[in-house]
Amino acid sequence: MMNADRWPVAVLLGPVLVCASLALAHPPEPDAPPALLERPLPLDTSARASMRSQSQSAPAVGTAAASTAVPPAASAPWQVAPFVPFAPAVRTRTDSQWLYVESDGMPHAPLEFTMMVGIRAWQQQVPMPQAYTGDNAWQIPLKPTFAERPISGKTSLRRGAIALAANGIPIFNALNNRGEDSFAIGELDEFGGHCGRADDYHYHAAPLALQTLVGPSNPIAFALDGFAIYGLYNPKAKPGAVGACPLGATGALDELNGHECTVAAGQGIGGGTKSYHYHASKTYPYINGGMRGNVTVDGDEISPQAHAAPFRPSLQPLRGASITGFKQTGPKAWSLSYQVSGRTSRIDYSIDESGNVKLTFVDPDGKTKEESYARQARAGRGQGGGQGGGGPGGGGQGGGDRRGGQGGGGQGRGGPPPNEVRRTAAPSKDGFEVHSSGVGADGMLGKKYTCDGDSISPPIEWTGLPAATKSVAIAMHHVPPGGKEGVDEHAYIVLWGLSPATKALAESQHDLGTWGINTVNRRAEYAPPCSKGPGEKSYMVTVYALSAEPKLTAGRAGFTELLAAIKDTTISIAEVELRYARERAAGDEPPPRGDGKRRRETDGSPPPPPPPPPPQSP
Repeated sequence: MMNADRWPVAVLLGPVLVCASLALAHPPEPDAPPALLERPLPLDTSARASMRSQSQSAPAVGTAAASTAVPPAASAPWQVAPFVPFAPAVRTRTDSQWLYVESDGMPHAPLEFTMMVGIRAWQQQVPMPQAYTGDNAWQIPLKPTFAERPISGKTSLRRGAIALAANGIPIFNALNNRGEDSFAIGELDEFGGHCGRADDYHYHAAPLALQTLVGPSNPIAFALDGFAIYGLYNPKAKPGAVGACPLGATGALDELNGHECTVAAGQGIGGGTKSYHYHASKTYPYINGGMRGNVTVDGDEISPQAHAAPFRPSLQPLRGASITGFKQTGPKAWSLSYQVSGRTSRIDYSIDESGNVKLTFVDPDGKTKEESYARQARAGRGQGGGQGGGGPGGGGQGGGDRRGGQGGGGQGRGGPPPNEVRRTAAPSKDGFEVHSSGVGADGMLGKKYTCDGDSISPPIEWTGLPAATKSVAIAMHHVPPGGKEGVDEHAYIVLWGLSPATKALAESQHDLGTWGINTVNRRAEYAPPCSKGPGEKSYMVTVYALSAEPKLTAGRAGFTELLAAIKDTTISIAEVELRYARERAAGDEPPPRGDGKRRRETDGSPPPPPPPPPPQSP
């Protein structure tokens, strides 16, 4: 691979920028976790990352053992240069308006690394290659312009990416969709990344380790407004020293982690001499803290941008889990290890030639369970699909509005399926109804049926089954706000094989029919609602009248498999909405103490593991 330091100076530097020392106000940064304050992020982490890559016996998917970098053509825009070291895994093309960047969203040679290790707030997702290609490539404006009203990441842009690293991996807002610092609460690995709800890997912190590969004068990433993101900045550093702005600026950064520059005539905004760029930092916001340039925002997400394609419904946080290992075991195969209460489990997964995914779950006793999925087509432009913010409660897939028939006071009537792909029954006209006596006079589900109470399953009663019914199935599921039916839903009850003579499922009853796995703990049992955050949540209970009993494997099939199995045998459905409001979700971060630090809940559980080392993104 050609060393970046030997490329033509014009290619490395791009426009010759002479930055003015504009002392823009930089408000105090929020309190950061002690690990970040006490252990600064080294600028050069390539040696460490390279050593880690030795543990990966196979090359990264889609690449040879080593990538071959080819310097960009002399006519290529200067913005192309930072992506060159990662070719052919990362590819670029341009037109008069955009730089298009294609990748699979995974780290590749020359800087592979061990993803996911150190995460202690995990939503059970795993890193999967994504098709950021063609019309789903990342788009970076070649001629950025200043926005009249810059957008702050403190209050906006909680959905989708806000920047793209030079290795083709997207960078999300440092704050998750609850407004919490993702790194500070343990959602990120030691490189500042994790998986979203589409099993897509992305960063929430600056990829500092890329600096030695792209060259000291090149940015390590680009914000989606088109302005570059450079490495760590120390206004007191002498020119050319570590921490000095490679463009010569010495002034303070603004609240978005950037400052303005004076450039050669014709190379600035609108052909003038003014420009702007961001810097990385060791504390919040770690990356660009928002958008200084003009962007289009649709549903709190910058548009256009590439989207990930989920292959399975998103999962819920696994409380007490800590990821301890990750390795690539084949060209398209990986293994992730994690611990809960000191016991190690593993997920081995792979992609076959047809793009199908196979996951093998290995528990601490060596028992295995397998799941297989067909990869779904990615969300197209403007459809609102997107990566999740990841971690517990991370941002989810876009679009999707679930509407089902419901009645007041916890009783619902059979009605038309809200989505013909997911619900295939015709409208009920014979009085098929379902209700739950676990719903109180206030219309809310009783506390004892949730994780705030006794965690027992609620009673479910139904009447008016169609005469042709041969079997009954029941499901209880929830689509989180902003989520998409069939992609982001969480399943709490999956039950089939009930006799048509059965009229109810009693409170805490588990001896009827066959139970399928839920998405919370992946067990064949009831999982109580335990959604994060305050506010009212809605959970839909559906009873299916079937013309035949579904052929499914007990303890292995889940909600998705149930729906597929009954697609052609569903005569009618009846639904009831169960609502519940939590004061504060169990497992949420406790409120800050007076000194700004977090309290640990006194529930008798052991203290959480220490936070991972500060993010040293590849």
